[in-house]
Amino acid sequence: MKSRRYLYLTLFVLAAIGAWTAYWFILAGQVRERTQAFIDQQAAAGFEIAYTDFSIGGYPYRIEAEVDNLTVSAPRQPGKPAIAVPKLVVLGLPWNPNLVVARIDGETVTRWTDARGDEQRATFRAESTGISVGLEAGRPKRFALSMDRPRLESSVLAGPVSAKVFEIHARLLDGGPAPTADGVAPTAPLSGEIAFDGEAVVLPPLPGGTLGNEITSFGYTFGLAGPPPRYLPGTAPRDMVAAWAQAGGTIELTRGETRWGPLNSLVTGSFSVDDQMRPLGALSGRIGGLEPLIDGAAAQGRMTPAQAQSIKKALGALGFITKDAEGRVPFSLTFQDGRVSMGPVQLGELRPLF
Repeated sequence: MKSRRYLYLTLFVLAAIGAWTAYWFILAGQVRERTQAFIDQQAAAGFEIAYTDFSIGGYPYRIEAEVDNLTVSAPRQPGKPAIAVPKLVVLGLPWNPNLVVARIDGETVTRWTDARGDEQRATFRAESTGISVGLEAGRPKRFALSMDRPRLESSVLAGPVSAKVFEIHARLLDGGPAPTADGVAPTAPLSGEIAFDGEAVVLPPLPGGTLGNEITSFGYTFGLAGPPPRYLPGTAPRDMVAAWAQAGGTIELTRGETRWGPLNSLVTGSFSVDDQMRPLGALSGRIGGLEPLIDGAAAQGRMTPAQAQSIKKALGALGFITKDAEGRVPFSLTFQDGRVSMGPVQLGELRPLF
């Protein structure tokens, strides 16, 4: 009887292993098919995807797809952008099909052609680059990108940009408002949201910069209100943005925190573009350490010494009454008719984005 039970147990274990093995290989085959279908869909949309090797491993606990020398290009788009990734590793768990994680190894290179027809390039490398995608009903719903010690160099920058940590988090929303840092929700329902956070960011030398080139930390959360921009192959970004703005689209800044030299700010705002592609909207919140920026604007001729003195006196009066625990005072900016203003004082001109 014991030997028979052992036989049944052995057969059961072998059957379970066989069933799991078959299931794993079926999943691996589906990953290959879906990858090829995705490449075909992108080709129809005007994107070209190529690689030198595509392998699937990870048996028995995971599905691990490794893509070597991946290139993605958009030859039909303005500037003909292209990106090359030395190695992309994508990991999925058979028992959790709603989560996909990935990592990028090596130096990523991006190339494009500027308005003058000159080729530009940018290179990116990090100690670690992790990506995660959350799915609902088979469609991406959440996205996260986390980088440790990233470093970016580009032909259009005066020097490299680096950071201790840089993160991006994005999610699709069902049209409901997302609360801001002070708990007040924007009036417009949001269809999507994206957040950027960084620590110890070092920028290239900034001409005339009054805050220095080291940002202690920043965190911004943007929501997309109104109909999302519609992408059509060959459509210029200017035309997409114009159509989006005309349909009532806005960008809601629900969280804006910056610590940069003496500057310490917490702001919210709402933005769009006018018919000349200039920023249109308003920004408000609390800010501290604004005096160096005011002095810099006066030194660069963007405001008169009298205007600078008036703003500093107004901030001083506000600070005497309403300064918070971190020394910040309330402020507001408006972006309209090609000008940025603080109350009645014009701070500068706004150029078209495109």
